Amino acid sequence: MKVSVKRAILEFASIVVAVVLAMSLTEMRQNHLNKKLAQQSLANILEEVEDNRQELLDDSAKIANDLVFMNQWIKDVKESRKPEDFGVNFTFSFLSRTALEVAKVNQSLTYLSNEENMEIAQVYATQEFYSEQGAKLFDVMGNMVGSLTDPDAKEMLPHVVGMRFYVVLVFNSVNAYLTESRKLLESHGVDRD
Repeated sequence: MKVSVKRAILEFASIVVAVVLAMSLTEMRQNHLNKKLAQQSLANILEEVEDNRQELLDDSAKIANDLVFMNQWIKDVKESRKPEDFGVNFTFSFLSRTALEVAKVNQSLTYLSNEENMEIAQVYATQEFYSEQGAKLFDVMGNMVGSLTDPDAKEMLPHVVGMRFYVVLVFNSVNAYLTESRKLLESHGVDRD
């Protein structure tokens, strides 16, 4: 009877060890797959940020020119000089956030470091602010066109000053995005400026 009890204990212990070993290997494999997915998601996010950054680099110079024109136009009107015909060619890029949304859905962000998540969140928060201000600017431009039929410059002045406020917000958010995205890309070894 001693032999069968020892044998039973030995078989039970070997089964327990095999199950624990199998569970450990499965967990290690899953952790490896999760980290691999997180790295792929991060690569997709970095590519998306780089593409968005390029869009805004192109827009930045155009928006700066619009601000120069608006400032001169406002100055001319305030100093009772005949301003140029008002015309702003505002450019607004629709920035992608697909890679971030996919990373949220597949929950791969949880396998990135807290620092990486903070950098990503900051860039996308600035992107969201840019989008909100751009949408508000289009509303202001729409209201300006709708409320002014054949206006003179003095009548247009308050509307242009209000519009300039949102153009400045958009321009500043573009600059903030360019700075934050550059830091994110550089911290991950991506620098193609």
